[in-house]
Amino acid sequence: METLMIVAPVLVMIIIGMACDKWQIITQSGVDNIKKFITTIALPVCVFNAVSTADYNKNVIIVLAIMMIVAIVGFVLGFALKGLVKEPYRKYFPYLMTIYEGGMMAYPLYQSLMGVENMSNIALIDVSCGIFAFGVYFGMLTMTDQGIKPSGKQLAKNAFSSPIFVALLLGLLIGVIGIMKAFVVTSAGQVYVSVKDMVTAPVSAMILLCVGYEFKLEKDTIGVCIKTVLIRFVVQAIMLAGVLFIAISFDFEKPMIIGLALYMMTIPSLCLSSFVKDKEASKFFSTTSSLYLIINLIAYVVLAGMV
Repeated sequence: METLMIVAPVLVMIIIGMACDKWQIITQSGVDNIKKFITTIALPVCVFNAVSTADYNKNVIIVLAIMMIVAIVGFVLGFALKGLVKEPYRKYFPYLMTIYEGGMMAYPLYQSLMGVENMSNIALIDVSCGIFAFGVYFGMLTMTDQGIKPSGKQLAKNAFSSPIFVALLLGLLIGVIGIMKAFVVTSAGQVYVSVKDMVTAPVSAMILLCVGYEFKLEKDTIGVCIKTVLIRFVVQAIMLAGVLFIAISFDFEKPMIIGLALYMMTIPSLCLSSFVKDKEASKFFSTTSSLYLIINLIAYVVLAGMV
């Protein structure tokens, strides 16, 4: 029953999102506006607060290093394995072997499992992948789609135009300095906390509604997408086994271990389609993410039973 209490709200919000799409209760334009609010205001606030108020100790440094290695290794393996899928999807395949939908999936699922008081764990897990994603990954994807050679200048421009990336870096800087915890206990800090809570309160529900709304299965790409999902799952499962071995060896606390397991079973980034103009690539990304949602939710249910 406890597992059902955790899982049911998540599934219901996803189903509501699917119903909103089917009966056009909300238009695509409406969903796009909700996502814009989430990615430009609500999530940056959530990320900044979680990262800036986290405890930075030895294990946190280990997590940051591990997740950066995981992001890079997954990307490299994607290039090594891209010959397993046919054209025109081959050049986009590596982008589905790494990076996780932290803000739009891992965050709300983790919050429902471990509570808002443990959100700094999932935020810290997401830091390295966020830096890699906005610093390198999305810029390279855009250039791959346009058929141009990656440029360091363009990658930097793309990174610093992202509110989430900027919030992440600022939060990391303030968190390492350690001034945020002293600030939040002041009168001004209490006002900040109240405003932050109001801005971020509806985030989980809005995100899951959007995920359900955009659940799509394109029949003409289903075969290559199923293959991609299976390959990603194997790659992530192998890397997760190594990550959990390290986490247990260093006596990580249960909330962090649960966060690592959930995060690495999370769907690929839902933003991928917005970085490409190629319609086949867009269908490839959206269908693969939709299919991987099944694995994501199975992992979530299993972890809910362990909480």
